[in-house]
Amino acid sequence: MTTVLLVEDDPDQLHIRRLIFERAGYAVRSAHNATEALALAAGSAVVVTDLRIPELADGLRLIASLRGSSRIVVLTGDISDRELDVDLQLRKPCSSRFLLDAVANLVK
Repeated sequence: MTTVLLVEDDPDQLHIRRLIFERAGYAVRSAHNATEALALAAGSAVVVTDLRIPELADGLRLIASLRGSSRIVVLTGDISDRELDVDLQLRKPCSSRFLLDAVANLVK
């Protein structure tokens, strides 16, 4: 079973995403911030993270720390043209189906 780590500082969004991924058949770990995420990241095939968790620096630190060990999907409402060293960057709001399909394509 593929393990996905979800990182989101909004508890409601984290709960909803967790349910969506569990129902799709993934093993799910969840974290509210970069520190928690780094402690849980080992063995995660994909990390789906908000960029600001809660600050931009936290998301950037997480990305830099995980690069090369997990596939990384960033969800962001940030409208800048920031180039991130991630596998996929998606703009919020993003449909659950699109997110699930994107993750499935990364773990093929």
